[in-house]
Amino acid sequence: MRILGNVLPWSTVVFVALAAVDSHLGNMITVPWPLLAADAVLGAVLVTASRWWTARGWGRWLVAAAPAVSTASVGLAALVAAREASGRRWRTAAPLCGILAAALAAGLHNPWTPVEPIRPLWIELLLVAAAVAALAASSAYRGARADLVRVLRERALDAEREQRFRVENARMEERDRIAREMHDVLAHRLTLISLNASALTHRPDLAAADRDALAEEILTNTRQSLAEVRGILSDLRSGQDEDADRPQPTFDGLGRLLEENRRAGMRLEVHDEVSGRLPAPANTGRHAYRIVQEALTNARKHGAPGPVRVRVVAEGTDAVLIEVRNPVRRRPDTADPGERDPDAGAGVGLVGLAERAAICGGSLLWGRTGDHFELRVRLPWSP
Repeated sequence: MRILGNVLPWSTVVFVALAAVDSHLGNMITVPWPLLAADAVLGAVLVTASRWWTARGWGRWLVAAAPAVSTASVGLAALVAAREASGRRWRTAAPLCGILAAALAAGLHNPWTPVEPIRPLWIELLLVAAAVAALAASSAYRGARADLVRVLRERALDAEREQRFRVENARMEERDRIAREMHDVLAHRLTLISLNASALTHRPDLAAADRDALAEEILTNTRQSLAEVRGILSDLRSGQDEDADRPQPTFDGLGRLLEENRRAGMRLEVHDEVSGRLPAPANTGRHAYRIVQEALTNARKHGAPGPVRVRVVAEGTDAVLIEVRNPVRRRPDTADPGERDPDAGAGVGLVGLAERAAICGGSLLWGRTGDHFELRVRLPWSP
């Protein structure tokens, strides 16, 4: 009804202007005032009852047919047909436009139409059909444009939601990367510090030179841990990738890593055919270094006393194979009451290893074989 209230005044102005032009051209219409009054009253009734009628299915058909008896209802009937056409409800709009055209044509034969029109009847019918078709086409265009605007708005909202999802997903991936890197770096260093500090505490009979060496080892690992943490935090603040500025460990660093663990008291049996012998991609070397580092950390934290076997071999020019095998304590079902499960707490590290292997397209297998825990990782030579 708001649209109706805005359009009808302008329709009246246009109607009066057209009537003036028509009168100037000589098509003077002389209609008895009772007929004009009846037409106006009927039009007013139709406008007043249009809200109630059009709310029901049959009301719109009655409004479309009203111009056959009332010229005052032409504007209302046109608006009803336009509304159906703008919604592209063609099953309703097409019959409504047909009824409206027929009603307008029938209205030409009312008593208040000119007795001698200046145009033939077929021209009047053609003009009526053209006017109704133009009204339907214009309304359909506006409806299609409104639908297009709605679709574009929905697409913009979908794109905004997708962008927020991508940002959140990138943030979560960055958190996972930082957590993995912090775990891989600090777990190894802190375990070495803990072992050396424990030796200082429980071995009061150590010679002064040995005590100084352990203290120096603790200091070195502490400084390296702090440097690694600062580097990771710097990457986090700057938003750069961890490989951008800081030097990363490679296969060539495995020797130093193994020596650190030997100095911490770990017995190692090493078979290394790659470090310092074969050129390896930096990305593969970095992941291999971190995997060996985490495997040795798990062996110290959860394994039983005994030698740890480390095997690093190349499988032709396609992949590198890493195997770490360490003794474990007895299973919980055969252990003494109160003895700790050797695998308890190792899950986070193994998940991180699996993620590292998957990142560069490799695979990871792990499990217990008798009294030993074995880790087997295969990394592609060129990920």
